Amino acid sequence: MKKILTALVLLLSGLALVLALDPGHFAFQYIDAGGSGAAGAPLEMWERVQPEVSRFSAAVAYDRAGIGLSAPGQEPRDARQIARELHTALQNAGVAPPYILVGHSFGGPFIRVFADLYPRDVGGLVLVDPTQEEFIFGNQARDTNYVARQDTEGKDIQASLVEAQESRVPAGIPVVLITGMGPRVFPSFVTEKQKQEYRASHQLWLKYHAEWLKKVPNGQHIITENSGHDIPFQEPELIIRVIRQMVEQARSHR
Repeated sequence: MKKILTALVLLLSGLALVLALDPGHFAFQYIDAGGSGAAGAPLEMWERVQPEVSRFSAAVAYDRAGIGLSAPGQEPRDARQIARELHTALQNAGVAPPYILVGHSFGGPFIRVFADLYPRDVGGLVLVDPTQEEFIFGNQARDTNYVARQDTEGKDIQASLVEAQESRVPAGIPVVLITGMGPRVFPSFVTEKQKQEYRASHQLWLKYHAEWLKKVPNGQHIITENSGHDIPFQEPELIIRVIRQMVEQARSHR
């Protein structure tokens, strides 16, 4: 029986540095990702999730090239390049599939592209309040003042969204999408107008999540009002529970 590995993929994060965990502990290791500056948060964002996941599954998090302790990578920095580098890093680290991929925010499109490129290596997807390309494209279309970014990072982001839209979820794998609709209580400095705009935007966010998930045969939608976008910080126990269920499901099938 192959081990099930949980890979945590962050908002615009991922690569040359791979973080493998013994149960409940961090163990850093540098891995060559095959030639691997960018926006994004470092792998420490998963500090409330990964130690617990490592108690019941091998768990790996990583900093994409140019993030955290990882060296800059070769261009372009689009989702397909990032997926190829992640695949190389996992192979060079001796981490065998199948992988349960967990992606937060822009990590959502990244792991979808990875699953499309390497369908036989993926055992499941957990999308944590993921960026949805239709939401972004819709906002761009509605904004009469929108001007496409012409810098390298802007082009890479746009290319990644297109690649995610063109990707397909491998047949038969479980997919869980978590949408954060919180907070229930706003800070006192937030105006009523800002609250209304936030809620209206989040209704669209939820709509596009639900519409995408309808196209996934094995999709499950979890909507939480206990946290907003930063679910790994605000509600880590929810992510841990979903990962545990997916790991147990994958083990029983094997």
